[in-house]
Amino acid sequence: VADLEAVVAASGAEIAVLATPASEAQAVADRLVKAGVRSILNLAPVRLVVPDDVAVRHVCLSTELQVLSFHLAQNAL
Repeated sequence: VADLEAVVAASGAEIAVLATPASEAQAVADRLVKAGVRSILNLAPVRLVVPDDVAVRHVCLSTELQVLSFHLAQNAL
């Protein structure tokens, strides 16, 4: 994380996956946006505030795991 801006610049990344504790998510998102990231897949359990030109998809991992568990249980019957 210390090298976030350098890594984004060197790689030309425009998409990031954000998987941080909720308490750190907004600060990291702000750094990503300032570094040039334009799309964020947010796995942190918090809504991010970003500029209008940045796309954010919020994913709730606990819900997704419940769905997968349900499918496994259905296939086991």
